[in-house]
Amino acid sequence: MRWLSILIAFILCGFPSMAQNGMIERIALNIPDSQTNTTTQIAAYIDNHFKNDEEKVRAIYAWVTSNIKYDRNNVHRIILDEDQEQRVTYALKGRRGVCENFAAIFNDLCIKSGIPSFYIEGCTKQNGSVDRGGHVWCAALVNNKWAFYDPTWDAGFWNGDSYLIGTGANYFQISPKDFILSHLPFDPMFQFLNDPVSYKEFDGHSKPTNNPNSYFNYKDSLGIYFNSDSLSRYVSALHRIANFDWPSSKIDAKLKQLQLEIELIYQDRDMAAYNSAIADYNTGIDMLNEFIIYRNNQFQPVKKSSEVQHLFDNILKKIVSANQNLSDLNKSEATLTLNTGGLQEKLNELAQYAKEQNSYYRNYLSLAK
Repeated sequence: MRWLSILIAFILCGFPSMAQNGMIERIALNIPDSQTNTTTQIAAYIDNHFKNDEEKVRAIYAWVTSNIKYDRNNVHRIILDEDQEQRVTYALKGRRGVCENFAAIFNDLCIKSGIPSFYIEGCTKQNGSVDRGGHVWCAALVNNKWAFYDPTWDAGFWNGDSYLIGTGANYFQISPKDFILSHLPFDPMFQFLNDPVSYKEFDGHSKPTNNPNSYFNYKDSLGIYFNSDSLSRYVSALHRIANFDWPSSKIDAKLKQLQLEIELIYQDRDMAAYNSAIADYNTGIDMLNEFIIYRNNQFQPVKKSSEVQHLFDNILKKIVSANQNLSDLNKSEATLTLNTGGLQEKLNELAQYAKEQNSYYRNYLSLAK
């Protein structure tokens, strides 16, 4: 009888939590369709109906896994230059997607609900074997703890022509030590483990080393990551992945993607520098033309010599600024670089002509005395 009482008490203790979770999911799934056209609308609904991050993240997960179906017709859909917003829009419009779409929606909803979250790429293992293709999931910070979320694996699956909705939240808020059993990020930092698991350990061809020399302070690394710009993030990720003893077949595509992102940033930076140099050159030309007009008008109406000299000084500043941008361009790390020779020649001509006109003006002033 005593054991029966204990068992009943144990079961009853579990009811409030289960009931609360069920209530959160019911509320999340009752969002009017008119408020689910964008993640901004969905996040606003969630913010208005749930009081803390624990409730919000559960509501977000429930909505995504219940409303987005796995799109088996686009299982190989890969768009390298597609951004997160496009992935979200694609899935919301058709209410279907692949892992990158599930993760993008979950990630976007978390961020718009004030929950730190990001998108993670890697490989997975099922039934003891590493899957051939890549996969995408998310990490989110709730109650000051990082945990993993894979809405794709909980959403459901196709059985012939029938889509079977998932039966639970088996990959919701999983700790790093448990998640690593089935999910291996390309970037070891995103394992959130101080002793990262290698690919050989993950696929079962090597036993865990527990080598004290392999200690990785992922918390410090994450702190640096979040305070870095996009270029620094891509470069550091490229270095970590390339040096983590991955089979080349698993990471070639990821490394190429990172290299492309880095190249695009370099090219954007180079183009900005080149356009800035052109703008400085054009401004310098306009200033010099202003002096030429003044000269052709026989220096009328009369201007203070300091005012005219200030004009020449500004021309020189524009030339110096443009030359600095061209110097930076000539040190570019981009694979495809801009040809600066023509612009450099024009700047040299401008500098020489401005010098001649400045000398002419000074000579005019000395003769006018």
